[in-house]
Parts: sequence; structure tokens; C-alpha cells
Amino acid sequence: MQFLNPALLAGTLLFAVPLLIHLLNRQRHKRRPWAAMDFLLRAFQKQRNRLRNENLLLLLLRCLIPILLALAIARPLLEAATSLITGGGVVHHVFILDASYSMGLSQDGAPSPYQRGRALIERALDRFERNPNRNDKVTLVRAGVRTRFLVREDLDIASSKAAWLEASKPDDAAAGLDEAVSQVVDALAEADDSLTQVYVLTDLQLRSLGDAVAASDDPAGPALDDTLRDLFEQLQSRDGLTLHLIDTGPMADGRGGTLENVQITDLRLTDPAAVEKSPAEVIATLQNLGTATATCEVTLDIDGGEPIRKVVEVPAGAEAEADFQLTFRTRGRRRVRAALIPDALVADDERFLTVDVRDRIRILLVDGREGGDPLKSYAYLWKAMLDPDENVLPTFAVEVVDIVALLGGQCAPKDFDVVVLADIERLNNRAANAIQDALRGGTGVLCQFGPQCEADSFNLHLFAAGDGPMPFRLLPPQGGAPGSSTIRSPSIADKEHPVLQEFDEDIYREILQAIPMWRWHGVAADSIQEDATVPVCVTDAEQTPLFVSRPFGEGQALFLTSPIGSEYDADRWNRLDDPLVAFPLLHGIVKWLALPATDAFSVAVGAALSCSLDARPIDLEVSRPERDGRPRTPLAEGARPLPGGRFALPLFTDTRFAGFYELDFALDREAGREPQRLPFAVNVDPAEGDLRYPTHAEVQTALGVEQILETLPVVADASEGNDRSDLGPSLLLMTLLLVLGEAALARYVAARRT
Repeated sequence: MQFLNPALLAGTLLFAVPLLIHLLNRQRHKRRPWAAMDFLLRAFQKQRNRLRNENLLLLLLRCLIPILLALAIARPLLEAATSLITGGGVVHHVFILDASYSMGLSQDGAPSPYQRGRALIERALDRFERNPNRNDKVTLVRAGVRTRFLVREDLDIASSKAAWLEASKPDDAAAGLDEAVSQVVDALAEADDSLTQVYVLTDLQLRSLGDAVAASDDPAGPALDDTLRDLFEQLQSRDGLTLHLIDTGPMADGRGGTLENVQITDLRLTDPAAVEKSPAEVIATLQNLGTATATCEVTLDIDGGEPIRKVVEVPAGAEAEADFQLTFRTRGRRRVRAALIPDALVADDERFLTVDVRDRIRILLVDGREGGDPLKSYAYLWKAMLDPDENVLPTFAVEVVDIVALLGGQCAPKDFDVVVLADIERLNNRAANAIQDALRGGTGVLCQFGPQCEADSFNLHLFAAGDGPMPFRLLPPQGGAPGSSTIRSPSIADKEHPVLQEFDEDIYREILQAIPMWRWHGVAADSIQEDATVPVCVTDAEQTPLFVSRPFGEGQALFLTSPIGSEYDADRWNRLDDPLVAFPLLHGIVKWLALPATDAFSVAVGAALSCSLDARPIDLEVSRPERDGRPRTPLAEGARPLPGGRFALPLFTDTRFAGFYELDFALDREAGREPQRLPFAVNVDPAEGDLRYPTHAEVQTALGVEQILETLPVVADASEGNDRSDLGPSLLLMTLLLVLGEAALARYVAARRT
């Protein structure tokens, strides 16, 4: 017990005043023997005992009055029951706050689930700090893009509150609670506290519960041991640990349900390779997760310019597309943003895209028949098929060289978007290294094997026992003589492969599979690498691959075992030159190969940002999107050298919010520094926008918890008055009652004596 005014406890000594008065006023008698009084002596002794008891009771009451009055003025404080239960030991409070973007839902201006959860934690920290009698250790955990321990087992509540200021808003994350709870389980196993309170604050959105709810419907129970239910069971099995699940969401009353939400799930170019001043189509895909048809206004802007608007109706539970026709006026990497009018959940109302706009798609064609009859060359076919209409702005720029230029290093494959090796005889180390360096930098390579190819040379330089870009060992030509009666044809094995993107209808795929084939290079079946894809085969007994693709570095490599030859070449191995096939096939191949294997400039929230460059970047700084709100930040880490004289930007992993991240730097070239700015598009996972909430009963069954709270339990949310009760008012009341009791008793005694 403590006192607010301990100095006033000296007032308790006033109890001596009535005691002294009593002693001073005691009657003193002289003893006189008198025989006549013997008869009355016994009666007198009986009455004297009664009078003495009455006097002692009055004395006791009069002594208690100043004592209680002094105690009341000193204001004693009594610790709360929770402190008595813990016996004054250290209590470890672990707060886990769901920081996924569904926690940012704000309806009609009301606080979001994240704000409610954050306010509860702040209130608990305030209580801990104001109460010096409590022994509280705090761990604060945010379950966002990555699980972050903002505070770990800190006894300093003030510093814990300062660290908690970082958690001002949820991330644009789409994650369950499994990872955060798993890390807390591991941390508590190391801490080994005797008394622990774990609080999980979440909106109980279905996705945040992971597989636990789905597993609860399975009669066999959860098949895995890492579900949220299993983790909760591990926590609840610990001695001295109490788990509290707190619902801060829109269905905190426990009834469950689904909320309306319309989101943008995708933003893409229909033609993946964008060319300057050429028409382009951008499509935004919308999804209505509600129960009523929604009329949405979609805006699209380029580099923050004047937006284009389009109104789209999206049926309940369905998708719709908003298509925009536009033209990119300048080359470079452009920023494209689509947006809806913000609703209750704003994180998924935007979608971002970066588009690399080129002056042309640059193609280096190494023609194995350059120098002969121009009509029989591969260049004739490629130029005729890629840009057949002279009145239309050309999309492709084809540069033709012969094999001597490639072997002698007179051309630079890495300076082109696509390199085509059309039936060349062989390679040397210089040419093979140039091809591999181009692939590492994102250039696409198409290798057509024809009658002039020496299989051993390509096996040596491109296969390289599986370490090169060619994912198989090439065998000599197979099949019959061109034009013979032994005819094979292509057989589509993967109709979704990008090289067949122009064959979007069954009739076109049927035409492709009806093309005659007589000759092709064999492929050693046991040599095909695991990361290789075979979209088209030959209909021979061995099902020899016709197309084989493989990512290598940042580029894609495609190998065609029977080349597409000119219609004027009577000895060509197939009739893939038919315009109904050649036109869509070459366009699909080139547009796919012109893009890198993976788009490093369009990633999901939480992914690292990086790309490779052909020179060393210096003076790197990153600008974050508006949703992040933090200022431009320099990057201390330097670039990493890569094979082929390239450099990788240092990984930037702090992508907690959606939007455009821009990296500014200078390329350190021999001619001087070249300023560069690269925008990266970071997008949310639309799955988090599915606002379905199970009932509390369903959650209790799924997670094995006894109850779900709407606020913090008493052990964390006890007010200062509950933690330390002020007994002053109670003592004043008792003093008043004693005064009244003493007065009534004194009057009664006096009346009897008179």
C-alpha cells in the first residue's frame, strides 16, 4: 500500500487526545469502611463493570476517529487484483497487430480496423507507463509485408511507445497471420517467461486466417502443422500464457458477412512491346466482389498527365474490362496508372504499370544465306512478314548481317532487342560469348537450325554440357527429302505459350498443325533441361521438339529445329512460310522475345526492386510513392558486378506500399556520367480485397479459441484507478460514520446514567 500524502500520517497520533482526557477525568475515591454498605457492594460492582465497558467502547470510537481521519487525508492506494494475482512478477505482454491492407477499410468516416487496434495498444501502453507498480515487459509485432518486431521484450514503456509511432498505418500487404504468430511462438520459446499475455488484433477477414477455416471443415482435420489453429494451440499449451483474440474489424459483433468492394485486378498492354507513335491498347480489369452491379468510372493517365476516363458496369461477382486506346509520344520507360473513385478500401482502387516505349523493335538477323539469291534469303521472308504494309508506320527495324560479321565481332548483339541466328553454319567463342552476354542483358535470341548448321559447333558453344542457353543436345537432321511423300506436321503441346499468342483461335491453331514438314534436326531426349519448355513438337514417332524455349539471364532463348525458309527456296524443309502461319508466328515470336524473361519493373508489394545495367550506377537515390509518404532516400549499398560486364542495382526491399518507386542514378561510362531514372510499378495482391468475414462461432471452431473479444481484457486495459484504488474517500465515509456512531452511543449512555 502507498499514500499520496504520507506526511499527514502523523495525524494518527491525535488518538492520544481522547485517551489523555479519559485518564485525567477518572474518578478517584478514598476507601472508607462502612458496614451498612456491604449489602449494596455486589450490586455496585455489577453496575461498575457495565459502565467501564461503555466507557472503553466510547474511548475506542473516539481514538479511531482521528486515526481514520488522518489516513483519509493521507489517501492510501491499494494495488489492483491483477497485481496481487501476479504477485508482483514481470508480465510479458505481446501485441500482434494485423497490418494487411484490408485493415485500412474505412466506412462512413469511421476509424479503420487498424486504427482501432492501434488505439487499443496505445491505451494499454499508456496504462503501463502511468502505473509504476506494474511490472510489464512489452513486445510489439506488426504482421504486414514482413513480420516486424518493433519492440522486443522491452521493460522501458516510454521507448516502446516511441517505437510504436512507426506503425501509423497498415502496409499494402496481403498476408495471413500465420507467419507473425509463428515467429512469436519461436520468440517466446527463447524468452521462457513465467507470465505471458498474447493479444492478436485483427479484422478476422477470411484471408488473414490462412488455411485454418478451410481445414476446420475437413472431417480429417488440418493436414498441415503450420496452420493458425496449430500455432494457437502451441501458444495456449504453454504454462502461464493466456491468448486473447481481439476483433477490431467491421464485423466485430460476430455476425460475419461480406462487404461490397470493387477493385482493379490487372493493367496490361494488349501488345506487350510498345513502339513510339504507334497505336497501343491498355486494358484495366475490374472485379466486383459485392452483391450488386457497380457502375465505375476508370481513369487512366500517363506520367501523371491529363487522365482518360471511361465508365464501366461491373456485374455482381464478375469481372469487366476498360480498354483505352492511346499513343506513346516519346520513348523511354513510361508510367501508366489506372484508378477508380476511392471506396471504403482504397488500396486496391489503383493499378500501376511501367511501359518501355521504343523507337522500333530492333532485330539483328544473322542470315545464313546472305550473299546469295536475295529471294531465297531469310532476310527477305522476315522483312516481308514483319512490316508488309509500306503505308503503315513501321514497328520493326531489321538489320541483316552475315556470319562473318558475327564471328568477327563486327556486330553487337546486346544492342538489339532480338537476335535471330537463321541457319548459320557454326559459332566460335567470340560469337557464343556475345550471344550469352546479350541474353543476360535481356535480349531475346531465336536460333533456327537448318541444313547448313553444324550440330557439333552449337553443342560445343551453346549447349556446353547444359550450362549454356541451349537446353538440349542437337542431333543431325532427320526426316525425308523436301517434297517427298513422308510428311510430318507441327503438333501444339502448349497452346498458352507466348510464341503462339497470335494463334488465339482454334482455326488458326488447326492451320498451323496442318503445315507439311519434311526435315528437322533431332534432339537428344535425355539432354533436355528441366527449365526448358516445348510448346510445339513434330508428329514423328519420337515427338521431336520443334520449338524449345528457355530463360537465360534476363532474356529468353527460343530454338526452332526446322527453319522458316523463303517460299522461293524449293529445298526448304517445311511450309511454315505460308502467310497464314508465318505472319502470326514471326510477330508472336519477336514481340515475346523483345521482352525480358521477367519484368523487373512490375512487381508485387513486398518484392525487391533491382535490374541489371550495362554500366556501373553511382549516386543512387530512391523516391517512394505518395502512399508511403517518406522522402527521397539515398542508397548506401553499391551495385553488384555481373557476368558480361553488367551491373545489378542494389536490392531495395522496403516496398510496403503500392505505387511508383523511382530510382535515380548516374551511369559511370567512359564518356562521362549519364543520368538515368527508372520507375518501378509495385501493385497490391487483389486477393486481400475479398472482404469476407466468418462469424465468431466459425472462428472459434476453426482456431480452437474459447472467446473473441472486442476490446482488450482487464489485465491489459485496467485503468489507473483499477490498478491502484484510492481508499481516501472510503476512509472519510467511515470517519463520518464513526462520528455519528460515537455521538449516538454517548447520548444513549448519558441518558441511561441520568
